[in-house]
Amino acid sequence: MKNYKIKNIKSSMHGFSVMEMVVALAIFSITATYSLAIFVQSNTVQKRTANIQKTMSDARYVLEIISREARMGLVDYSYYGGTLPAMPIESNNDNILALKDSDDNSLYFRRYLAQADPERYVIQINYDNSEWLDITPEDLNITRLDFYISPNQDPFVWQTGGYFNNIQPIITIVLETMGTDFEGGTLTESGGRISHFQTTIASRKYRR
Repeated sequence: MKNYKIKNIKSSMHGFSVMEMVVALAIFSITATYSLAIFVQSNTVQKRTANIQKTMSDARYVLEIISREARMGLVDYSYYGGTLPAMPIESNNDNILALKDSDDNSLYFRRYLAQADPERYVIQINYDNSEWLDITPEDLNITRLDFYISPNQDPFVWQTGGYFNNIQPIITIVLETMGTDFEGGTLTESGGRISHFQTTIASRKYRR
């Protein structure tokens, strides 16, 4: 009886076979590989989403700066020689928006090639004919900046027989941006995604 019990105990204590261990390791490896791939993909999507959100936030901020100055000031028709050129505004091969701010000082905005990066464009501001300064961050590339102004002649200049027109100046800004980020010390396009922005502003000043 005693020998029978020992035999049964020994027979119930057998371990895994080599084949079972191989199958278990294969299942574990496949599960770990898929889990890692899902994690990496999720992390990439989150990073790309964050870059897109930052790009759009930076673009909206710059657009608001230009809009605020245009809203509080006036179009500087004298900069364009009294009559605006064909739309969009082009002057000296640059798209320049010339304004007079609330204190009647000259204020200019333009899209210009970045000095540090010949493949990236920035938006610059010039206050009262001083130095041009960048107002866009390094991770933002301005692919398009157009200004459309109406009317094409200053409605606040008196001419013989009356004014040129009775239209309050309106400025339409068309902005396109591409987000960039630094990876490994190299400036790379963030998925090549282009964001489009447009706004129309009417000046609050009326000088008649």
